This record gives sequence, structure tokens and C-alpha cells, in this order.
Amino acid sequence: MEMTAAKTSYSTHAQIPQVRLTRKDYTVGWICALPIELAVVQEMLDEEHQGLPHDADDSNIYTFGRMGEHNVVIACLTAGQIGNNSAASAAVQMKSSFNAIRFGLMVGIGGSVLSTESDIRLGDVVISQSFNQNGGVVQYDFGMTTSSGFIRTGFLNAPPTILLNALSILPEFNRNKAGSDILFEATYKHVGGAECEECSRLRIVDRQPRGEEIMIHYGTIASGNQVMQDSAIRDRLSSELGGVLCFDMEAAGLMNNFPCLVVRGICDYADSHKNKRWQAYAAGTAAACAKEILSVIPAAKVMMEPTADEVIHRKDAACSAPWLVPFERNPHFTGRESQLARLEEKLYVKDRAAEIAITGLGGVGKTQLALELAYRAREKYENCSVIWMLATSMENLQQAYVHAAQQLGIHGWEQEKVNVKKLVQDHLGKESAGQWLLVFDNADDIDMWTSGPSSGQRSGRLISRLLDMWILRPGSGQRSDRLIDYLPRSKQGRTIFTTRDRKTAVELAQQNVIEIPEMDEHMAMQLLQKCLINPDLIDNEQDTKALLARLTYLPLAIVQAAAYINKNGIVLAGYLSLLADQEEEIIELLSEEFDNGIYSNVKNPVVTTWLISFEQIRHCDPLVHYQHGLVVVVHVTLCILERKSASLFRV
Repeated sequence: MEMTAAKTSYSTHAQIPQVRLTRKDYTVGWICALPIELAVVQEMLDEEHQGLPHDADDSNIYTFGRMGEHNVVIACLTAGQIGNNSAASAAVQMKSSFNAIRFGLMVGIGGSVLSTESDIRLGDVVISQSFNQNGGVVQYDFGMTTSSGFIRTGFLNAPPTILLNALSILPEFNRNKAGSDILFEATYKHVGGAECEECSRLRIVDRQPRGEEIMIHYGTIASGNQVMQDSAIRDRLSSELGGVLCFDMEAAGLMNNFPCLVVRGICDYADSHKNKRWQAYAAGTAAACAKEILSVIPAAKVMMEPTADEVIHRKDAACSAPWLVPFERNPHFTGRESQLARLEEKLYVKDRAAEIAITGLGGVGKTQLALELAYRAREKYENCSVIWMLATSMENLQQAYVHAAQQLGIHGWEQEKVNVKKLVQDHLGKESAGQWLLVFDNADDIDMWTSGPSSGQRSGRLISRLLDMWILRPGSGQRSDRLIDYLPRSKQGRTIFTTRDRKTAVELAQQNVIEIPEMDEHMAMQLLQKCLINPDLIDNEQDTKALLARLTYLPLAIVQAAAYINKNGIVLAGYLSLLADQEEEIIELLSEEFDNGIYSNVKNPVVTTWLISFEQIRHCDPLVHYQHGLVVVVHVTLCILERKSASLFRV
């Protein structure tokens, strides 16, 4: 294997290691996934150490040695057992066996993502670094599958500060002659040949030649349990995640269990043309880069750092109260202080369980209000568990309950045919669960809450509870299938429902119902200004007032309008003129995709939420029309309905 790197020398280490240290002498943990990656790092050791007695509880096989001033213990994943779970297991066992380790390095190969911002070539190195609210690594296949699409949940820790500080003084590397760096068009699939011998040379992307140097790139690494070899999926995931630099299969398994930095040498472009030709060279550049990182960190400074165990325990203590909210806080949240004050007044009644329903038409801001309330609850009560559940369907709720049971550490949730809703109810009902806030978002289907599979009638809450006591007595062997019977209750617990349907709100929260009205002109103007890239656009008071009135002061419509204006660089009068166009153009305009930070996989959020609201009203009372001046909503919705199947309605 031939490769070179600046300031780095290699040896074959043919001699028998003479030095033997103790477990407490090793302060750096190094993990790799493939044998070729292990072979490279062994070559880079300045001194190899004798092995230590095997621990029966540790399945890892270790290599010991010194790099510069640092004693390093190295583990490679078992052959054929790569992926996040295997990496997590290896890291946990290493951390347990070598409790003096301060931090780790996950070093190996990865597949790059193409972008206009980063010209990543084969042999380059990508290093995990916090970017765009990610901690440097994001697990793209972890979350909840809902009827609206896949929602990613959870966050991964950032690399240790001592390693991030070392990145600023890394040298450049020299590229070796590993072979041709060929990139095919993203839409061109692999035809044949181990190294694309049968693929058309006409479909190769013509790129500006680059010198022999290897470049180091810093940003987000996307990690999952499957090999990424589809350019379309690669590009879509990168876009959804705000831009990633490369894909791997192990990094996400380490970040929350082992404070570490991830270093990846690029061996392919994560597409169907993936092959192994560049793997050895890419493994070498990654290992050389990782060694350079260690070379600029004094061993004495490493000894002053807390151990990996101490770092994880501190993070666990800080996060002992689960935070199961899959959305970032909305930086554009505006007004609603009076509604928030009423909600908090009703919600935080001492020594009494509280259930509150937030109701109003679609797009008025119910979810955003509940989200802001959740973040304020966490700020005010640090030990309060916050659990968010999407309640649009029984399937979504079941998945949310399973996820909650898993994160709450409830025993037995994975067993077949177990009633997970009952497990969560029992867990949160105990005093030991502590403070908690439970949010059921989009709880619009009253039948789902109050009717069992064989029941077509709705019962009042008081009557249903009397039936529970008199008919479904404890020990009777009968089990309720109504969601309302699985709502947890505790003096330390609080529950919030958001719903378009007032009847559902009253059924779930009785008199504790807060109705969210449309925004007033001043509040709507503040929201529009916050969402615009150029806030000075609202200085034209006439156009601003006309636009807000046309959008009926609906927050979701205002956010969408601002997104369209930002994207197309137009003024408010330009958007107004588009709204004045023919019906077909209005429909297309209101169907424009945009990311509002909530359930981003939902298509056409404004049209969708108006359709749902209109359908909900018709479902409850076909004679009721939109109120509060939402004439444009009815007009646009009816136009859309003429173009879509009547099956949109359950009427």
C-alpha cells in the first residue's frame, strides 16, 4: 500500500512490541469499521504496545500503541457487523474497559455528497463539525413514519471542544496516485463492470482539474444503517438535512455514547458507481488527518479533560427529563401573549392534573402556540419531561406511544401484543415519573378518541368514566380501546390538545378550552416583518395592509407568502398581483411548497390545512360556512375541490 502524508512517516512494525502499559494509561480511543482501516492505523502507530489480558465481558479485539504523545487503544468492528448499532456496542465496551479514555476518534471511509459549496473529491477528508443546528453527525434514518411522511427525531451530541480546537491548525496533505477520480452525472445509473468499465464515458461530469493536494472539509456527516448508493436519495436527504458533506454507517452510533470526532476519507460519491478502488487511499488520508489532529494536542492538556464516562454521565444528568419534541423553536413566533398567559394559568394549577385544548381553524397557529408553550415549560421547569405526539391517525399515535415508551425507558414496550398506550399511561401516572407535559397535536377526529372499534356512538366524558367504573371494572378482563381511556393523569402531569373541532376540544378538556382567534393587523404585520429577508418591504403601508387583509391575517398563509416573496425576490405588490390573477394561478400560488418547520414532509401546507378545516366543518355541520371573514379560503378551497376527487371528503 503506497501513500504519503505531510509530516507523517510509516513503518511495518515487524518487530515484537516491547512496551506494556496498564488500562488506565490509555487516554484516546480509536474505532474503525473495516480491516483496511485497521491496517492503516496500525501502520501509523509510532510505537506498538503489547496486548492486555482479555476481559470476558468485552467482545472487542484491541490494538495498543502510541501516536506522538498519546497512548491509543484501537478497536475494529467485527467483520460483517458494521452499522450504527455495532459501532455503539464497540464504543460502550471500550469506554467500560478503559475508563481513563478522554475522547475518541471514529476514523475510516465515507461517500461524499455533491454540492456547489464544497468541491469534494476522492481522497479528500471530511470531519464532523457542528453546522445548521446539527452536532456534526445526524442519523437520517431515525424517527417516526407518519401518514404525512417521515419525521426525524432526536439530536446527536457535538464533538469534544478539545478536538474542534485542534482542527484550526491542520496542514494540507499530498494526493497520491490512487487512480482516476471519475464522477458520473447524478441521473446516470451504473451499467456494469467492477470499476465502471461498461459505463459510458460520455456521462462523466467535466470538472475543473485540481492539484495533487488533499482538501479537508468540515460539516455534517449523515449516518444510517444502510450503504448509500443512490444519487437521487443522496441528494434528497442532503437537501432535507440542510446540506451534508458525506454519508457513513457508524458515526451516529457513537455520538451519544462516546464523545468523539468523526474523520472520513472520501472513497466514492455515494452513488450506484460505488467501488473499492479508492478505499485504501481514502482510509490512509483519514488516518493521517486524525494523527495530525492528535499531534497538535498536548498530552498534558488531554489529562486535564474529564473522562469519556464523566462527559456522558454529565450529559445524561442534564437530559434526565426526556425531551421528545421533534421541532426546533420557531424564531418567528409573534404575539399571542394573552393566549399564552391564559394557557399557563389553566395549565399550572398546583397539585392538580390539568388538561387544556387549543382550538381554532387550520393555519391559525395552534401548533405553533403549543410548541412555544412546550419550550417555555422546559425553560421554567428543567426536570419536566415533554412528550409530543402527532394525533392525526391511530397509526401515528401508536408509533408516537412506542417512541415515548422507548425514550422513557419503560420495560416491556418491545414485547409482542403489548398495550403500549397502557404502559405509558401507567408510567406517567406514577409519582416517580416526576413532572411531565404531554402534547397531542392535531387531535381532530373525535371518534378516534371516544369510540371503540364496535362503537359508533359518542359518550360524554363523565358518562364514559362512570361506565369505566361500573362496567369495565378492574379485574373484569375487558379492555378499552378508546384513546380517551388511556390519557395519563397525575398531579404532576399536564396535557395539551390542539384541534380544529370545538366538540372534540370540549370532549377532551371539558371547560378548559382556549379558542385561538385570527391575528389582528398589528400582530400579522409583526409576523410578516420577521419572516421577510428584507423587512423594509412592509414600509409600504398600503400594500402591507392590503396583502394581510387578502390573506385574512392567517399565520400559515402569511409565512407562506413571505417564503414565496423571499424566494422570488418580489415586493408585496407583486404578490398581491399574483393573488389577483385567475383562479388557476391562485391555486398554483397557494400550492407553492415551503418549509414552515412543522411536519415539513406535508405537501402544500396552506392548501392542505384549509382543505382539512373545510372538510372538518362540513363533517360536523354541512350548513356551516367559514366565519371571521375567511371568504378567500372558501373560494380557493372550492376551486381546488372542483379539480380533485370527491373522495377528499368523508361526508
